[in-house]
Amino acid sequence: MSVVSSGAHSAQVSKFIRLLHIYSSMLVLVLLLFFAATGITLNHPDWQSSLGAESKALELQLPEQLKQLPWTEDQLQQAIQAEKIALWLRDEHQVQGAVFNFSVEPDEQLLELDFKRPAGYSSVLIELETGRVELTTEYAGTLALLNDLHKGRYAGASWKWLIDITAIACLLFGISGFYLLWRQPSRRRSGINTALFGVLLLLVAYLTALH
Repeated sequence: MSVVSSGAHSAQVSKFIRLLHIYSSMLVLVLLLFFAATGITLNHPDWQSSLGAESKALELQLPEQLKQLPWTEDQLQQAIQAEKIALWLRDEHQVQGAVFNFSVEPDEQLLELDFKRPAGYSSVLIELETGRVELTTEYAGTLALLNDLHKGRYAGASWKWLIDITAIACLLFGISGFYLLWRQPSRRRSGINTALFGVLLLLVAYLTALH
C-alpha cells in the first residue's frame, strides 16, 4: 500500500508540475517574447529609429484659481500646490509622466515641474507672478519606448510589479521544466548535457568579454 500511495503521490506532483510548467509559460508568453526582442534592440544601441518621435513647445496661461495659489517656504505646502498645477496639466494638456518632480523659488517666483515617462519627458517652467507657462515635451519614439519599458525606466510602480511577476513566472517555467526532464530517464542525460553546454557558452562569452 505504501508503494502504491507513494506512486500516486509522485504522479500527482508530476501532474501539478506539468500544469505549472504549461500555464506559467502561457502567462508570460507575450511578455517573454517582448523582453527577448527588446533585449536584442537594447544590445544594439546603434539601431536607431525616429518612428513616432515628436518634440513640441507650448506657451500657456495658468487659470486664475491656480495663479492665486499662495507660495511660501513650507515644503509640504509647495508639494500640495505643485500637485494641483500638475493635475491641471495632466487633465487639460495631456502631460504624461509616471515620475513627477518639482522645484520652486519663491523669491524669484518661478516653479519648475518635471514629468518623466518611458522614452520622453515634459519640462514646465511657470512664472508664478504672471501665470505664464512654458511647456516643452520630448518623445523619442516607439523603439525608445520599447527599450525603456524593458528596463522599467520611468514606467511607474505597476510596470515594475509586472516585470517582477514575469521574472517569477519565468523562474517557475525553468525550474518546472528541469523537474519534468529529470523525471524522464531517457532524456535526462541529453537534457543535462544541453544545460551544461549553455553554462559553458555563458562562461566563454563572459571570459571573452574580459579580453
